[in-house]
Amino acid sequence: MKKFAVSLDERDWGQILDGLRCRLEAYEETVRYYESGHAESEIAEVRGVDEAQELADRYRGIIKKIQQALRRE
Repeated sequence: MKKFAVSLDERDWGQILDGLRCRLEAYEETVRYYESGHAESEIAEVRGVDEAQELADRYRGIIKKIQQALRRE
């Protein structure tokens, strides 16, 4: 898999993290919807709870990697 290095200032990274957190929240809400049948906010369009959970986990991992990299800088 190809990897990229991106140089952005702290505010830009903050905006990226904010957007990623919004997507994470949507997938987490989707998981809750599939588990309970009730949603507090908008849910994501997915094939089912497994896909929603996989995407939530992926976004959580991306956020963690970015936060770790920013702490090292």
